[in-house]
Amino acid sequence: MEIAIIVVGYNRPHALKNLLGSLQKIRTKRNVPLIISIDNKGTEEVNLIAENFEWEFGRKEVIIHQQKKGLVKHFIWTGDQTEKYDVVIFLEDDLLASPEIINYVEQVAAHYYDDERIAGASLYNPHINEITGGKFYQLEDGYDNYFLQQPYWGHVWFKKPWKEFHEYLKEYKENREILPDSISEWEGSFKKIFIQFLIEKNKFIVTPRTSLVTNNGVPGLHSAPRECYFQSPIQLEERSYRFSNFTDSKAIYDASYEILPQILKRYNSLLEKYDFIVDVNGTKKNIQKNYILTTKRTKHSIMTFSSLMKPTELSVVCNQDGNKKLVLSKVCDVIEEESFYKRRRFNDIQKNYPVGVVESLLFLPYGIKRFFSVLATKMKKR
Repeated sequence: MEIAIIVVGYNRPHALKNLLGSLQKIRTKRNVPLIISIDNKGTEEVNLIAENFEWEFGRKEVIIHQQKKGLVKHFIWTGDQTEKYDVVIFLEDDLLASPEIINYVEQVAAHYYDDERIAGASLYNPHINEITGGKFYQLEDGYDNYFLQQPYWGHVWFKKPWKEFHEYLKEYKENREILPDSISEWEGSFKKIFIQFLIEKNKFIVTPRTSLVTNNGVPGLHSAPRECYFQSPIQLEERSYRFSNFTDSKAIYDASYEILPQILKRYNSLLEKYDFIVDVNGTKKNIQKNYILTTKRTKHSIMTFSSLMKPTELSVVCNQDGNKKLVLSKVCDVIEEESFYKRRRFNDIQKNYPVGVVESLLFLPYGIKRFFSVLATKMKKR
């Protein structure tokens, strides 16, 4: 099985140099082709870094695209390289890679390459829920991976599922109704298209418990500087991974970062007779079920659990009622309040950081300053 690394860049020389420097430290005995793909002619400095980089693990190829592809087309181009290689590791230039990425990908591919439910793998474990901005924890089910209906950095594409996605693109039409609200508003996003593919085809991404890449938050075309927001601990030493089979996994999360209801039913038999949707974070719309597990206020409750455990759904697993703010109820009994959304981020801060109300207010001046700093950066790009 041939594994290739594709690095994409455009106009961030320092970021590209850092990523390539981290790749020099990988540990592998196999031959690994490296393709450095530069969009829109690149820049003199970026092109020079790519051309001069010495790759000791096999063939190196530098491709400088003379026409602008843009993020979406460039990302799709990388996946299309699965026509040449069995597995493609796709790295954006604002990442740093673990020395163990090849060893990890070898083991992932050996386990999931022919699994129909798997659309690919990721080398990054998100600790932030991008929809709410809050912390994202996962149930610990004894394995080194879990499954998520979101693609993240360090994409790992397999030949067969990528071909299916490529065919899907021919008929693709945006369907905002099935996407989480914040994702549906993204413009010019490959990730948005791929998430819709995952939802419609009921497929998932293999996600590591410990990241094999971290994101430096370097400002780019669609991102303001967030140097530490997406930083993650990375695997530094060799290990043998224990992967779960999809059908047996007890850590499967949908595109809204919510655990699948059937997982909770396996742990708590009291839920078995209810056909419910999990909306702990209160982000879902167009709900087709009669019952819901939610932290929103409701007129009536069937069961109550604590909202204080980490992850929140652990209280269902352990049958803990605590503050009784996680509720199983009928969907028609949910009370929609604007204050819920305003309070959500503050509740997340209180839950995850040892600060009280007074201490939280101390962050307000910094938050305002940070807001205007990000706004100024975005205005400059225009």
